[in-house]
Amino acid sequence: MTGARRPNLRRALAAAGALALLTTLAACSNDDDDPVAEPAAAATETAAPAAEPSAASSPDAAAGPEAGNGVGAVHVRSTHLTSWAWGDPETKDPVVALIKAGKLDNVQLDIKDEDGIVGYDSQVPLAVEAKTVYKPNGTARFDLAATIKEIHDLGATVTGRIVAFRDPRLGKWALNEGKMDMLIQDSAGKPYPAGNYGVGAFTNFANNDVMEYNIQLAEEAAKAGFDAIMYDYVRKPENSGQVYPGLGDKTPAEGITAFLEKAAPRIRAAGAAAGAAVYGISSFAPSSVAQDIPAMAKVLDFVSPMIYPSHWNKGEYSVASPVDQPYDIVKQSMMDFNRMVIGTKCAVVPWLQNFSWPKTYTASDVAAQIKAVKDTGINSWFLWNDSSKVGIGAPALQPGDKANNVPGQIVYSINKPGNKSEGSTDLEKARKVFEAYLAWLEGGREGTFKNPLDEPATPATTEPSSSDSSSSDTESSPEPSATATP
Repeated sequence: MTGARRPNLRRALAAAGALALLTTLAACSNDDDDPVAEPAAAATETAAPAAEPSAASSPDAAAGPEAGNGVGAVHVRSTHLTSWAWGDPETKDPVVALIKAGKLDNVQLDIKDEDGIVGYDSQVPLAVEAKTVYKPNGTARFDLAATIKEIHDLGATVTGRIVAFRDPRLGKWALNEGKMDMLIQDSAGKPYPAGNYGVGAFTNFANNDVMEYNIQLAEEAAKAGFDAIMYDYVRKPENSGQVYPGLGDKTPAEGITAFLEKAAPRIRAAGAAAGAAVYGISSFAPSSVAQDIPAMAKVLDFVSPMIYPSHWNKGEYSVASPVDQPYDIVKQSMMDFNRMVIGTKCAVVPWLQNFSWPKTYTASDVAAQIKAVKDTGINSWFLWNDSSKVGIGAPALQPGDKANNVPGQIVYSINKPGNKSEGSTDLEKARKVFEAYLAWLEGGREGTFKNPLDEPATPATTEPSSSDSSSSDTESSPEPSATATP
């Protein structure tokens, strides 16, 4: 799966309307609008084992403070809107019509976007000091209280998306002010040149001022009535050679989780659910952008994997052409993520592709993704279109009712993460495979990962005959699954 959004595609993960603290819903971002596509991530993880999920990420490990208050499957149907979009009839009116028809029940609205611009007149001290609210004519992009009331009056809920650490506006201010520790740096102590994102575009997730800024924005929005907050770009940049002042002896993935562990309880205390948009490849290549999904799930109410078919490489999950097989790739990825949150109350609410790239997409392609999600037991999703247009997928949307709002039976992968699986509803089988995988990582990836479900069954406790004994002496263990490669 590619690491960054394709040309003109904002990373569709804006807010899982996971309303865990509400009486009507419960729930456990999306990343990127890159001007130019970045190189594709490898189909298999090649980074150092230390960056993989640790043994502490085991589903049975002690939950962190204020561990996820969501449920395994929730009912949230949502679409992405930028901070401009609610004020533009061209983008607003189709969404309103779908809400009135019962086909959408949540609006994802940007609080802080990829440019670092805050869409409403925030009073967070650093937003005021760094002038991150965009007010060219003295007025912010939307009125916070009025917008939330309007959406709620329609009978929908609203999720606020905060693009966390990709923040060129705050980064430029920090650079001008000489506050270098607020930026991710290179080995020479200069602002990290994050490719197409630009120099100084990524702020430092280990810096207390940066953390507080993003948490205070979330608290302010939650207190104003946002039902859920989704952090996007809650990650490090791709590639290596980065320095994070203040991280200490933590790994980048531990630093990201530490931020969420700090933010989530405060967001809940302010009245909203807490979630994060994550890379699809983070289920099997977490070191790519420092997202340890099992660890994150312990402290969040929802995770929203960006599993757009266009963003997967050919052959991933043994799907020949993901963009041409939206059902297959989405189902495989969802089964992996369902397993990643075992042992938590964190919901999986995916971002789905509602745009045409690199080929023309139609309503049937969107419908195939929604069906794949539903067939893995999840009835919630977010549609991503960087222009805030819901048109492509609109004909695929069905009115919600008691029958199709009911969560299905969760289907889990029972193969090594990142590999094709037939899936199973057997929770214990899924847990057994995942724990074996974590143990294999902890052991330094010695040898080839062996799926414990491929091991021969324990023979019955009967006295063997001489022929039985002879047979068992020569019996060899089965080969590992063909897809369970190191």
